Amino acid sequence: MRWIIATAIAVLVTSGVAATPSQAQTATAAAPSARQLDLTRRYINLMMSDQLEDAIRQVIGDDMANDTATQALPSEDRRFILDLTAELVADLVPQMVDQMVPVYAAVFTEEELVALVAFYDTEMGRSIADKSVMIMPESNRAIMSVMPQMMEKMAHRMCEYYSCTPAELQEMRSGLMEATGGSPSATPAPRTK
Repeated sequence: MRWIIATAIAVLVTSGVAATPSQAQTATAAAPSARQLDLTRRYINLMMSDQLEDAIRQVIGDDMANDTATQALPSEDRRFILDLTAELVADLVPQMVDQMVPVYAAVFTEEELVALVAFYDTEMGRSIADKSVMIMPESNRAIMSVMPQMMEKMAHRMCEYYSCTPAELQEMRSGLMEATGGSPSATPAPRTK
């Protein structure tokens, strides 16, 4: 589920990286002006797409398909959970926007926000925003395709650091892989020191 929210936020800002200033930046930066807040809200709203709810539903469905606990449920229950989760995420988008506005307004200058709004308020900008939402499910699948490899490496590195036993390594690998829908490989355990 954590991937759903992260993906939904990524869709809202197609710049590729969410603007999250460090606490130090936030503490030293002047509070955004009312104009910056208004421009930010307009920018985020322009990033929304009519396809957002369908894209979120597809991402949730993909996540559920990779979750062994969910796969064990009857199809009627899976459908109910999918519908409910998609509905609740869609319902929370306005609250996410409310939380994101001051964050983005603190990062982008008024001049940058004017440029963003001007661009995304054009036919080309709306087309890019719509396409960014349309590719969200496939993009999520691409990201998730490398997660098993990352989890495998993470298990090995953590076990090297903590000097895990082979059984502890296998348990960690299994847990990490299950969380991403992968399956542990038969890679031998690292040698302990």
